[in-house]
Amino acid sequence: MKKRRTRRRLRGEDGQAMLEFALVLPIFLLILCGILDFGWLYYNQLALNNICREGARYAVVSTAENHETEGILRHIENFIEDTYPMEDIVITVTYTKPLDPLSGDVVVAAEKEFQYLTPIISTVTGQQSRTLTAQVVMKVES
Repeated sequence: MKKRRTRRRLRGEDGQAMLEFALVLPIFLLILCGILDFGWLYYNQLALNNICREGARYAVVSTAENHETEGILRHIENFIEDTYPMEDIVITVTYTKPLDPLSGDVVVAAEKEFQYLTPIISTVTGQQSRTLTAQVVMKVES
């Protein structure tokens, strides 16, 4: 007959799992918060790039009477309202040849103050926020 072996718990192992969990938890939370913050940062940077590209494309293909920066900014604001729930974006539109906007380049730049989602990454980096910027330059089609 075979003898059954039973595993008995030793008295010194009572809190081992809790101690291991307590050691691993801060590292796991740091990684999780890093993934969340960097994903949010990446989304906001892509949104700024898309906003600049949309504004530059509108400025490039619009007719001669729409080459005023107010019209372009209005179009960009409508695009932001329809597509991205973003606020506090500073947008600048400039032409390389302001006297003749039908030739040269149009430059659309955007800037936004980015706030971290979690306090852990801001504690590690020492910054509560950072400034995201994007810029697109396109040739004006006439």
